[in-house]
Amino acid sequence: MSESNIKSWRHANPHKPNFIGQVPDEYPATRFFDNMSFIGDRGTACFLLETSEGLVLIDCLWPNDRCVDIIERGISDLGFDPHGLKAIVITHGHGDHYGRCGYFKKKYGCKVYIGEVDLQLAKEGMPEFDPIDCEPDEFIEDMKPLVFGDTAILPVLTPGHTKGCMSFIIPVTDEGRAHKVSLWGGTGMLPTSDPHVYLDSLMRFRAICDEQGVDCEVSNHPFVDNLIERLEVINHIVDGTANPFVIGIEARHRFEDMFKGIAEAAIKRSEG
Repeated sequence: MSESNIKSWRHANPHKPNFIGQVPDEYPATRFFDNMSFIGDRGTACFLLETSEGLVLIDCLWPNDRCVDIIERGISDLGFDPHGLKAIVITHGHGDHYGRCGYFKKKYGCKVYIGEVDLQLAKEGMPEFDPIDCEPDEFIEDMKPLVFGDTAILPVLTPGHTKGCMSFIIPVTDEGRAHKVSLWGGTGMLPTSDPHVYLDSLMRFRAICDEQGVDCEVSNHPFVDNLIERLEVINHIVDGTANPFVIGIEARHRFEDMFKGIAEAAIKRSEG
């Protein structure tokens, strides 16, 4: 059968990503790599890394009591003491990602990392977000690894969603097998976003991921990449079933093409 005669099994369900109407139902904290776990709900995620220097949290959910409870309880449910939290690493300066990082810094003594450009955005806050509640301990710099003992997170400056948005390449293991995870820091474009900048950032990040051999991806907004559905597989996995987060380079490209299409469509609209 020729490819032209093959009918796709997929039903129409295009990536938006659509942030409107997302139900923030909490999902249980779940380990999906040897050293990486999900904490959050169906709308927003943060990720807990286990390192030889302690726990590192990537993003911090929303700035409210509910999300503070989700994170503290999630860390405990995963079998850890929240006092083992050593660092919070923030992708960008929107409240649904910096959350109440200052609360955790004050209570547990962890350090806070954010890009210098987006710190000002975080301090200004937005109508629906409280401003960031602490000063960072260190700024995240483009291509300067964040080293926590045996774990080095590679940050890549990817402006577009915000001017100082950071994306990350994270080393993980799956039953001892080494992999690398990409986290595209800024999911969608805002009315103020420059789609050309967004697209350039995406293609640069793709190239760096290719050089690094990145074969996995996660999103800090689970509805974008069926993250919750994949966690369901993890929570019911049987022997012999592959980890659904290990997708390979080609599938990672297909995920990135979603954002590429969003940017290209915006560029086309702007050119009239």
